[in-house]
Formats: sequence, structure tokens, C-alpha cells
Amino acid sequence: MEMPNLNLGKELAALGLNSGLDELTAATDALDRAFDETVATAVSPDRLVKVTVTGRGDVREMEFDPGIYRTEDPRALAATILATLGQAHAAAAARMQTAYDAFQEHLDD
Repeated sequence: MEMPNLNLGKELAALGLNSGLDELTAATDALDRAFDETVATAVSPDRLVKVTVTGRGDVREMEFDPGIYRTEDPRALAATILATLGQAHAAAAARMQTAYDAFQEHLDD
């Protein structure tokens, strides 16, 4: 069975909807770029751990000060790493909120 040839671009244009679709597509592309371009870094209070994450939440980089190897409590070290990672994620989420708000404005129009 052959699928019918749908030319939605012309049909949307005839209904006057293509400009809205173009704006929504542009807003979606901008939000996607923001996810790719946003990075946030957090440093632990003791300055031994530094974590950088992307807008998508991926860990991009993790650095340890050489003094970290003097830590004798692995649980405390793990807690420091996780807390610093959480701070970086929160910072990235706050930055992404601005991009999402701009996207949301296009949906509300």
C-alpha cells in the first residue's frame, strides 16, 4: 500500500500556520543549543573537588586537588564529590531555566 504524498508545508501555509511553526522550530532549536552550550562548575568548600557539568547534566570534567589524597575517610570523600556534583547540577539547571522560560514564551503565544 502506497502512502499518500503529504505536503504539509503548503497546507500549513494555506492555513497561515507556517510562521508559527517556524517560530516554534526556531525556539526548539535555541533550547537544544542552550542544553549543548550550557556548562556549570562547582567547587567543594574545602576546594579539593571541582566538577563541571553540561546543561544536559553530563559530567564534563572532574578535578581533584593533590591534597585530596591525604583524606583518610573514603566516605567523607565520596560525600564531598557527590555534594559538589549536586551543586554543579543545580547551577546548570538554574542557567537552563532562563533558556526554558524563553522557550515557554513561544508556547504561550
